[in-house]
Amino acid sequence: MRFTVIWRLSAITQLNAIFANADDPAVVREAAARVDYSLRRMARDLGESRAPGFRVWFEDVLGVFYRIDEDAMRVEVLFAGPSRRR
Repeated sequence: MRFTVIWRLSAITQLNAIFANADDPAVVREAAARVDYSLRRMARDLGESRAPGFRVWFEDVLGVFYRIDEDAMRVEVLFAGPSRRR
């Protein structure tokens, strides 16, 4: 089962700001690609639940807040922000 992943314009703008301020933009680009790939395949299993249908997930240097629409099989990335590496 696969979800369609849609990044809101606000999330894309935030992601571009993270790229611009990153010491290594390639690391951010790779994290964004992993986020997109993983959300398509297992959006329900990633991160932490918030309000019903909403989740937050931190992948390496990138954090995302997203909403799952089960009926439409769609994930909408609402916000993106920097995350610290462990």
